[in-house]
Amino acid sequence: MLMITQNFYPEIGSAANRMKNIYMELKEAGYEVTVLTPSPSYPNQNLYKDKAYWTDEHIEADVVRIHPKTRKYTHNIFKRLMLYLEVAARLILCTLRLKKEYDYIFVSTPAIFIPLAGIFAKRKMKAKLILDVRDLWPDSLIGVGVFQQRWVLKSAYWLEQFIYRHADYIIINSQGFRTYIEAKGIHPQRISFMPNSLTDNELHMLQPDIKAEKVTVIYTGNIGLAQDIMKLIKVAERMQVYEDIEFVIVGYGYRKDMIKELIQQKNLTNIRFLKPKNRKQTLEEVAKAHIAYVSLSDKEVFKTVLPGKVIDYMCVGKPMVADVSGYAHQIIEKAQCGIVAVTRTSEEIERSILRLAQEPELRKQLGKNGHAYAYQELRWKTNIKVLLSIMEEKDV
Repeated sequence: MLMITQNFYPEIGSAANRMKNIYMELKEAGYEVTVLTPSPSYPNQNLYKDKAYWTDEHIEADVVRIHPKTRKYTHNIFKRLMLYLEVAARLILCTLRLKKEYDYIFVSTPAIFIPLAGIFAKRKMKAKLILDVRDLWPDSLIGVGVFQQRWVLKSAYWLEQFIYRHADYIIINSQGFRTYIEAKGIHPQRISFMPNSLTDNELHMLQPDIKAEKVTVIYTGNIGLAQDIMKLIKVAERMQVYEDIEFVIVGYGYRKDMIKELIQQKNLTNIRFLKPKNRKQTLEEVAKAHIAYVSLSDKEVFKTVLPGKVIDYMCVGKPMVADVSGYAHQIIEKAQCGIVAVTRTSEEIERSILRLAQEPELRKQLGKNGHAYAYQELRWKTNIKVLLSIMEEKDV
């Protein structure tokens, strides 16, 4: 297999983590895998000067890295698009130089331009193309208000349709994507569901609820346009009167600096903002907390998404307070692992946090439920069989 991806180890975030684990599981199953990817730069390249992120250096033997001139994830969306286009072009040029033949090309989107390299490799190598869809990229950009120009949207949707048509198989990480993709004319049998999952080592990081002077509410991961973290800041500001409750943010992304400045301006001493950490360190930080927070912007497109942090919170048995709707709401309710704010107001979120802070037995039960669900439904050892069945042409 040739895996083509924008994000890969040692980068942080759900995308890189998913690709790394797929690579690891395929290698363990006896497959030869080459990973074609840029040098690590998300959310910024300086992060990876720290050796703490390079925990599995043996992986590099199977990695071919390109080195874009533009290596910064700028806040300017058009400059970021230029980065994605440059990466796609360099990936295509790199496939020209590859001498090895492959049976399967596995390409992950977003960004929406990366699959073009996969389509090129498919034709050059006469291989089957497996498209891994982690987000409905054109719709999600509209959802956060980035693009409104008709010509841009028309081009984006045409490109999306072009990519779906040229994929031999499509893998989705959210069941919420299925109806959308089928509506594009893709036969249901070409679509398979393989959720973001957890390793057995990660599932053994479970710890009992920590006894401490303060109850800690934690948020981890991307602080971007889709996450609506402003509401959490508003909640924390309202809850300053509760001296036994504190908030911890371990984050990065588009709005990170703005959120940090806002915390300072409002002098919110009940919020600790920690720098990004590698995956193991982040899970350890969550394990030390008492309550985990997840949010998504209240837009129609995000009703199809399950944030990766929901799975991470389940991994270490933390009860959730969730400002989400749609598919994420369904999963949290199915797992019975948290309280979902139905009205999605800061007042309801505050009440939910306060309830969990005051009821340790409820926290324990919800956390236990989440971990049990994750072990049953979200293990890589089980879920990788979806991809293996495609490559071995078997029914799951």
